[in-house]
Amino acid sequence: MRKLVKHKLRRAMWSLACLVAAGIFYGGMQFLPSSTPQTPDGELAVHFIDVGQGDAILLSCDGETAIVDAGTPQCEEDLLSYLQSQNIGKPKYIFATHPHADHIGSMAAVVDTFGCENFIMPEMVSYTRTFENMLSSVEQAGCQTAYGVAGDTFTLGDAQLKLLWPTEGFDASDPNEISLVLQVTYGEYSFLLTGDAGKDAEEGFLSQVQPVTVLKAGHHGSDTSSTEAFLQKAQPEYVVISVGAGNSYGHPSPAMLERLDENCQVLRTDEKGSIVFTVKEGELHVSTAR
Repeated sequence: MRKLVKHKLRRAMWSLACLVAAGIFYGGMQFLPSSTPQTPDGELAVHFIDVGQGDAILLSCDGETAIVDAGTPQCEEDLLSYLQSQNIGKPKYIFATHPHADHIGSMAAVVDTFGCENFIMPEMVSYTRTFENMLSSVEQAGCQTAYGVAGDTFTLGDAQLKLLWPTEGFDASDPNEISLVLQVTYGEYSFLLTGDAGKDAEEGFLSQVQPVTVLKAGHHGSDTSSTEAFLQKAQPEYVVISVGAGNSYGHPSPAMLERLDENCQVLRTDEKGSIVFTVKEGELHVSTAR
């Protein structure tokens, strides 16, 4: 067993090292031209896609699209079907928040199907076959790629995207704590997408947190995320919890739910299916699959 794990780790590190050596992964962002517009100008849509016990988010703004995570391996068919129903074309960005299989499980299939212009992930190696397959697909698709760090900024139509975490050089034994944390701002509305960031990560970017319209609860509503201090700073109007029905982890945690402000509206994918926020003509609209 020890030899097998070491062999897998060497393969994953070798795959990543090859991409670095080829100049595919690097620091600093220089982006390619955007894709052909697929949606009307003047509109932002944020889709929290129901992928069971995992995360997958689609951002669409002024004709440009981005994907944040890609659920589990088991959700591949449903996820691809959902994305195809949105006529997204090639995404301008794909963000892999961290290398756990419930966030990158169908990432290889997404990249194989849609391609991508820019692929962003934290600087962390995983020895899983899922991680290796993702890197292979990214390389074959010819994506321009980089390690994401706090302070990186991106444009998606008129929406502004900014990474709040991780800081450059940050190292963690728990992949959750190195999750990319992405803030999306469009006019007066803002969305905070936290991957599986836990309390250690939250403490690291707490000083940057401002009140947001929508918070994607960290780690599927686990008690180890969405601390009292963090929620007091974020003051979300809506909290989205991406979670599978009857999951064995007990997500979302009752303790985490109790920490939410009574004026905050909680929307769960296990109860509502896919959840879509749309900002159009200065107004926010919310729709759910059920």
